[in-house]
Amino acid sequence: MKKGNITIYDIAKEANVSPATVSRVLTGNAKVRPQTMRKIMNVIEKYNFRPNSLARSLLHKQSKTIGFILPDINHPFFSTLVQKSEAYAMELGYTVFLGNTMNNRNNESKYLQSLVEKQVDGIIYIGGSINDSVSNVAFAEEMKSVMERVPIVFVNGEMSGVDAHIVRTDEVSGINNLVELLVNLNHRSIAFLGGMEGISSTDVKKTAFVQAMTRKGLEIKQNWMLGTGFNIESGEEVASQLLNLNERPTAVICANDMVAIGVIKVLTKFGLRVPEDVSVVGFDDIYLAKHFPPGITTVSQNYEQLGKTAINVLVDLINEKEAPRETVVPTLLVLRDSCKMLSES
Repeated sequence: MKKGNITIYDIAKEANVSPATVSRVLTGNAKVRPQTMRKIMNVIEKYNFRPNSLARSLLHKQSKTIGFILPDINHPFFSTLVQKSEAYAMELGYTVFLGNTMNNRNNESKYLQSLVEKQVDGIIYIGGSINDSVSNVAFAEEMKSVMERVPIVFVNGEMSGVDAHIVRTDEVSGINNLVELLVNLNHRSIAFLGGMEGISSTDVKKTAFVQAMTRKGLEIKQNWMLGTGFNIESGEEVASQLLNLNERPTAVICANDMVAIGVIKVLTKFGLRVPEDVSVVGFDDIYLAKHFPPGITTVSQNYEQLGKTAINVLVDLINEKEAPRETVVPTLLVLRDSCKMLSES
């Protein structure tokens, strides 16, 4: 390249970063990793680059597009959150690209690279690898590399070794509220069903459940803490396992509403009434929770506020403004008809 014809895009290409990252180095408007800054400065010094006024204006050009990466668009939690987030992003003038990875890490990598190539202004990352309790080291390095080129916000997840901006719901208080509700309804024998070991959202909820039960002085039975997944079939499976035990709980907290639906189906199949014989509560407040009989008491993920908060943080990063590293959105207890007062015997 001839020194006199160097542009901001040439600097970005040779340094393997985005033009926005070069802009941050030149303007000092936001933090850039030291090794990335050195790499960019080396290229700038190599070509004695000094942006003219036109180049400076081009630095701030945006595509007005945002990418979403999520593991399963068919799951109501993800589809509802994306719907709320997309609607708000469009109000702010952005259009959206959606990457449904189908729970495949290779697809996560493909979508990350594809969104960078499409020059999106930022990425909202939901679920998938950021929900693994133990992060994949190679993928974490790939994530850090992409974050040098485009801002990324994690929703309800994190990745070891990756200094990401995180927006999450307060799942701990959600579980605390469910335990408190059931205890106030005279339940002392409470199970936790659903989810999967090694997935951070499950681990957070189970830990909160154990701590809440301990504070209440209630016994925690390990064989009442069963989980094989997050869908209706998983709920059916763990409910069947529970019914094979000699001793059964009077109430069940489920990792999400899909699991709760499966649990209620099996309980009903075997002649147990909800809530007369067993109280069942869920988590997420998906659309079906309101309409599946008898109406599931649950915890709302506060989708609209969660989506708006994630978009606002991302837009601040796109515009090179300071943004909080972690933002916690409150959950909301939603009372319906799937739990009732336990009669004292």
